[in-house]
Amino acid sequence: MSKIIVVEDNLSYAEDVAEYLSGIGYETETAPNAAGLWSALSRGRADVILLDLGLPDEDGFNLIPKLRKLHPDMGLIILTARVTTDNRIQGLRLGADGYLTKPIKFPELAAHIEALCRRMPGYEKTKPSSSWVLRLAGRQIEWDGKNSIALTEKEFNFLHLLAQNQQPVPRKSLLVGMGEPDAPEAANRIDMLVYRLRKKVKTATGEELPLRSSYGGGYGLLVPFSLF
Repeated sequence: MSKIIVVEDNLSYAEDVAEYLSGIGYETETAPNAAGLWSALSRGRADVILLDLGLPDEDGFNLIPKLRKLHPDMGLIILTARVTTDNRIQGLRLGADGYLTKPIKFPELAAHIEALCRRMPGYEKTKPSSSWVLRLAGRQIEWDGKNSIALTEKEFNFLHLLAQNQQPVPRKSLLVGMGEPDAPEAANRIDMLVYRLRKKVKTATGEELPLRSSYGGGYGLLVPFSLF
């Protein structure tokens, strides 16, 4: 399993990226600044670093030569809001393997990481799980063909909405689809539903429900669900 360190001072965004990558089989860790990156590397090697340039304690451009000197075989992808051609050229010339700009769709980010990892020694392709099934007639969720879990009507409607959309579903759309009013207390009930659903699935299967909260609100699935 490849390990990725997400170096990003926007904690919410870093956690969203890490959660998505964890859901498709990578080991992940986040670091909010340069000091956090060095601390993470002191605890063990990483295969790929996703590096934001605008860090609070040191510009990301300054980190790239140091990382290349100490870890010449490690993958390094810049993920930044700096979009100018000059910045892109500078990052690549300093030694980055890729230069990506925000916003980026997470599946595209994963494709860049996989393409980079394929060129690294000892790489074994990590495939997303496809073992989750949502059974429409029985209102059940099933994992790996052996763990069937009965869902409440709202739990089922929630997962059904997510399973029909490749992109995260905004909170307002979830409320409408579940027959809830668009009100703050209803939005809080979605979070409680997600909490209970995660706990139910973990207890029944031992697996984490492949669900993530999206950057800016709403929820999405990390892997496709089959519908039967």
